[in-house]
Amino acid sequence: MEESDRAGTDSFADRGSACMVVQVMTKIVGRLAFVAFLCLVIGSGVPAASALQEHATGIQPSSANSDHEAPDEEVPAGEVTIDGNAVLTVYEPLGSLTPQGRADSIKSRIISLARDSSIPTSSIHLQSRDAWTEILAENLMVMAVTDTDARAAGEPREQLAEKYLQHVRQAVDSYRKDHSWRMIFRGVLKTALATLFLVVALWLVRRIRLFVRRKIEERIRASAAAPDKSAWHVSVSYVGPFLLGMGTFLRWVLILAFFEIYLTVTLGFYSSTREISLTATNWVLSQLESFAKAAVDYLPNLVVIAVVSLATFYLMRLIKMVFGQIRKGDLKIHGFYPDWAEPTDKLIRLMVFVLAVVVVFPYLPGAASPAFKGISLFLGVLLSLGSSSAVANAIAGIILTYMRSFLVGDWVQIGETMGEVVETNVLVTRLLTPKAEIITIPNATVMSGAVKNFSTQAKKSGVIFYTTVSIGYDAPWRIVHELLVSAALATPHVLHDPAPFVLQKQLNDFYPVYELNAYTDAPREVLNIYSDLHRNIQDKFNEAGVEICSPHFASLRDGNRIAIPEQYLGRDYKPSGFRLELDDRLNPGSGAVNK
Repeated sequence: MEESDRAGTDSFADRGSACMVVQVMTKIVGRLAFVAFLCLVIGSGVPAASALQEHATGIQPSSANSDHEAPDEEVPAGEVTIDGNAVLTVYEPLGSLTPQGRADSIKSRIISLARDSSIPTSSIHLQSRDAWTEILAENLMVMAVTDTDARAAGEPREQLAEKYLQHVRQAVDSYRKDHSWRMIFRGVLKTALATLFLVVALWLVRRIRLFVRRKIEERIRASAAAPDKSAWHVSVSYVGPFLLGMGTFLRWVLILAFFEIYLTVTLGFYSSTREISLTATNWVLSQLESFAKAAVDYLPNLVVIAVVSLATFYLMRLIKMVFGQIRKGDLKIHGFYPDWAEPTDKLIRLMVFVLAVVVVFPYLPGAASPAFKGISLFLGVLLSLGSSSAVANAIAGIILTYMRSFLVGDWVQIGETMGEVVETNVLVTRLLTPKAEIITIPNATVMSGAVKNFSTQAKKSGVIFYTTVSIGYDAPWRIVHELLVSAALATPHVLHDPAPFVLQKQLNDFYPVYELNAYTDAPREVLNIYSDLHRNIQDKFNEAGVEICSPHFASLRDGNRIAIPEQYLGRDYKPSGFRLELDDRLNPGSGAVNK
């Protein structure tokens, strides 16, 4: 029986050689369509026909298989599918062939039979055996229906064999009809019509997209140009660009959907590609079904995320409202300064946000996937290695905020830099110097050094600024004190109350050192104050006839003119001359010695 089956298969191939031209043309059309559709069916798992042959003469099962029930282990049934249409199903494995192997072998025989147009479908008949029923085409085996197949199908063997006989005849007739030149020509016409519909659909999508885009852009321009902007105009300005982006996204979704439908439909017009079309359609539908099922299954997690997000949103609004009242002074807490309100508000809201992310994270889609874990680990390592200085500056910034070393607008000196604080944030502090320079200082540097704040005390009783001057011992110290105080009081931005005062800092070998201290409530003007003060000191001392001199040498002042400006000298001022003595012992006669 095995030899007759193999001979029958060869005979089918020989007799069908006359139809090969038609089949080649059909395959060419199908493969061209397949190339266009390949990108949509990658991964869909299109099954290939098996080359295994069912042993016709070896179909006879053993007596054990025919007299006893099938084994307990379930074997998947094999389905015979031709051009995407299910023909019949076999259940029993024979020898080394699985049910699917039998189905592939039966499929190849039916196709060979259909290609041989010399064999009429009326010659396909049944022949009953003891343990199976054969379906024959003339004298050539097509398949066998066994008792196990019948029991698995739940029908008597002869009834099942009669049904399979009709299915085989229909499959042969359909195959011959679908692979005819008439059907190919009809498929070409349908493809042209489908192409026309695709072009019209894409044209309509483009026209609708341009129309909607133009209307939205007109609304955006009108809202931007409106003199009196309402809430509607503001919302249009923000929502309009979002709608434009969504329109572009939907346009591409529609284009891809139309192309998928077009390729699926056109591939279904040809028998050689109909199975690909059905497989691709089933794959797309299965993916959509999986997506819909995943979306439905994700709804509980989405509810948790929504509840946590809503609670976080309103908690942040409450925190912002409370600290806003503290910042305005409407709500007072003992020991909590109003300038702490804004940074504390930001810090607490950040902590609430981080806590919400930690709670929501396990409910995010893909949170447990290896890729998500790998990316999280990589970002963690990256931040750990690259943000050590940033973290140090951030911690220092938080500490400086609650230390209240300075506020925005204060005049401070940090290290060697003096200026007005124009900005403070978590990472850096920025100063505006008197030379109109912006100096950026990292908070870690500020934290590690000394900070002089001139504005804190200036807002209360004034801040002291000082300068030193050295005057000779020949000037009475009381007069020096009076002149220095009067020079300070004549200087703009110097407070009269508290009054300026003078300290005698040192008593050096040739001169004492005086330190003038004065109060001001305008530390930003310190450079101008020092300049005006030094001018006033010179004027006051010159008017009083006191010489500003710090000698470091010994000199004979007899006969020397006093070192003050001429306009401050009195009209009766006359420089004293040198005193001369004659010493006859050194120069007898007329020698003179200047002592």
